[in-house]
Amino acid sequence: LPDHAHEALALWVLHTHCLDAAYISPRLLIKSPEKRCGKSTLLLTLERLVPRPLPAMNVTAAVLFRTVEAARPTLLIDEADTFAKDNEELRGIINSGHHRNGNILRIVGDDYEPRQFSTWGAMAIAGIGNMPGTIEDRSIIVSMRRKRPDEVVNRLRMDRTPDLDHLARMAARWAADHVPALKELDPETPSALHDRAADNWRALFAIADLA
Repeated sequence: LPDHAHEALALWVLHTHCLDAAYISPRLLIKSPEKRCGKSTLLLTLERLVPRPLPAMNVTAAVLFRTVEAARPTLLIDEADTFAKDNEELRGIINSGHHRNGNILRIVGDDYEPRQFSTWGAMAIAGIGNMPGTIEDRSIIVSMRRKRPDEVVNRLRMDRTPDLDHLARMAARWAADHVPALKELDPETPSALHDRAADNWRALFAIADLA
């Protein structure tokens, strides 16, 4: 992970629990220049920490918006470089769910009735290389790299990590106690952040300020 990414990730995890207090939900974009940089391991870790996690390694546009409408999951999409880069319909759904009022219109049923589907929700996306600019513009980006031969890390065993479940319960309790206060906060953002970047970080800054 790059410097300070662990802090951004912790704030994003809390954001998924505090979604009711946010108007913008930044996508968490996890990318690397090559394979074996830890993206999938990071997604597995996030899966244990966020509410209603729904991992997916491939998803169609129709499945995506129907699932978001029905279950309000925290979507954890892996290997997005293999199916999302050139799929304009899928990209539009991902982008529209960036803000609370995001939705799409589709014709449904034998009578071809128009119906509105909400696309609002939290989402993490992992893949090799860059994603389309419209997705990156709506994202907190974590750029990972492969560890060097001289770097040693502890191997993560997902079947031996009860501390993650404990952290998830703590995050849920913190959210339950602080969502009303978060709704009232309007944190300052650094002047170096342009409009959409400031929007992406505002919900995380609010959590950081309150914490």
